[in-house]
Amino acid sequence: MIKTRFTECEGAVEKEPHGQAQNAMQNYLKLQAVSDKSIADCVEALVGTYLLSGGVLAAVKVLEWFRVLPPQDNFAEYLHKPVSTVITEKKTTYDQVDFLLNHCIADIEEILNYKFKDPSLLLEALSHSSYIRNRLTRSYERLEFLGDAILDFLITSYIFENCRQLKPGELTDLRSALVNNVTFAAYVVKHGLYKFLCSQLNPSLDSAIIAFVEHQEQRNHEIIEDVLYLIDEDDCQAAEYVEVPKVLSDIMEALVGAIFLDSLGDLQVVWSVIYRIMWREIDLFSMRIPQQPVRVLYENVHACAVFEKPRITDTDVAKVCIPVRFTKDGRQHTVHGFGNNKFQAKRAAAKLALKVLAM
Repeated sequence: MIKTRFTECEGAVEKEPHGQAQNAMQNYLKLQAVSDKSIADCVEALVGTYLLSGGVLAAVKVLEWFRVLPPQDNFAEYLHKPVSTVITEKKTTYDQVDFLLNHCIADIEEILNYKFKDPSLLLEALSHSSYIRNRLTRSYERLEFLGDAILDFLITSYIFENCRQLKPGELTDLRSALVNNVTFAAYVVKHGLYKFLCSQLNPSLDSAIIAFVEHQEQRNHEIIEDVLYLIDEDDCQAAEYVEVPKVLSDIMEALVGAIFLDSLGDLQVVWSVIYRIMWREIDLFSMRIPQQPVRVLYENVHACAVFEKPRITDTDVAKVCIPVRFTKDGRQHTVHGFGNNKFQAKRAAAKLALKVLAM
């Protein structure tokens, strides 16, 4: 809790959960108790205000003022700063990079409608950690980390500006439907980008990719609610339930990160690539927001779903397990959702339950 000085000019004290006694004590002491969540929400709202009024640079400046970003680091300089690569350092050539990408640079650029100034970034974005032929760049993990944040920011910005009729909760649901591993994996399959993944022979990974590709081809690559309810590797660490290999969504996120760096941080250029890929689902989901799995399960009155208390698991990859009991055809079933936190585990359990109910 954070205490702030209270004066009469600030108006009446809001009612706290503990009732009138707490309000009277705060008024007597001329102090006001404010929850950490309220303070955090105010800070985020102020940053959003500066972002809307002055753009990214203004948001950076207010974050430095809050000391969220250390002012001495001059973060703004990194927004459009070129990064060193094996090509800029003259350690390799375009032809060598094209060779490692199986001479597919032009094909990938045509799909993305973007021409890379530095194709070594494209090589990094498509290199799985198992691709030992590539001794020039890292694997895609760092670019995937960057691209994930950029996708979240740009899609959030777009729906905030263009879906003004939606309530805050609906905006959150819309973003969740657009920004997730299953949706991104579906785009990678739809545009054939998965074919350019550079990796060593991995039968289990190849089989999982082929299974998801066939699943999407049977549905004519439409991204609808039954696709969003598929299980991905972030939702469940039990191998038999994995239907959407995370590597597919990683490819899209890494490519976005690569384009961001290649364009020297030009968000308009990055968004033009993203919107060209996602425009159909952005428009469709904005008109009819896909419901979240937990809510859908609760609204199925015949299922009588009951989530049990979360349990800590012994594995390093999935730290929380949440079982959910539900009824189908007069029989009770139990499935277990796994995740890094309670939210992920509950969502995974709901997805698994919906899968069983749909069989």
